[in-house]
Amino acid sequence: MYRRNTLEVLRNLNVPCEALDRRGCIKVEPPLAEAPAEFVGGLRLPDDETGDCRLFTERLAAMAEVLGVTFSYSTELLSLVTDGRAVTSAATSRGLRIADGYVVALGTRSPVALKELGIRLPVHPVKGYSLSIPIVEETMAPVSTLMDQTYKTAITRLGVRIRAGGTAELAGFDTTLRTLRRAALEHSVGQLFPFSGNMQKATFWNGLHPMTPDGPPILGNTPLDRLFLNTGHGTLGWTMACGCGRVLSDIIYGETPEVETAGLNLSRYSR
Repeated sequence: MYRRNTLEVLRNLNVPCEALDRRGCIKVEPPLAEAPAEFVGGLRLPDDETGDCRLFTERLAAMAEVLGVTFSYSTELLSLVTDGRAVTSAATSRGLRIADGYVVALGTRSPVALKELGIRLPVHPVKGYSLSIPIVEETMAPVSTLMDQTYKTAITRLGVRIRAGGTAELAGFDTTLRTLRRAALEHSVGQLFPFSGNMQKATFWNGLHPMTPDGPPILGNTPLDRLFLNTGHGTLGWTMACGCGRVLSDIIYGETPEVETAGLNLSRYSR
């Protein structure tokens, strides 16, 4: 289910969308015809797409290397060095690194990197759980991606797997797997796609989302020169990755971004 004003908001922003009844949902996702869940309709965003973020980033890294980008894997950031006005270098496990600019994009660990610089970053870890389920019946698996609004579970098809993800648990940096969370994900998938995958062979895992108090990421300048932020994307890290990268590139090079950034930078938390 969805709020009726959702359609109005999307249409005002020129986002293609359509409200579907039960029959309409089954037309775009035929396996839902076998669903035990008594759903009555849904909201469809025809321009939305699904992809494998790991595959995307691996291929992007390979393309970047061809263009001359150097990646330092297995390198630990020990500290950022400043002269009190600007960041001058980065101390790492492989020595001192000096650059024209420094971007902190460390997810939930971003506040740790900035604490010694006197910068308080309101990014907090929120644990989300996932199931990776092997598909056993192609025709019964989801065609694309669905959001079960009742249980706040995203269900998507990734090749030969079904990925179900959801929940938001406030547990600090604790990554303990809790069986009740798995049961909730299994229930959601079972209610919508009961014959699609092998639950017994599913991989159960979790990750920490870097959340901000108000939702949007923290992007742009900091009180220190040559230090920039790109963090706090919550559950939408890959969704916003390319757009945020473009905006931050414009900021670093002194160009005007195509989107308004006043509500995205760190200064919005200043009193």
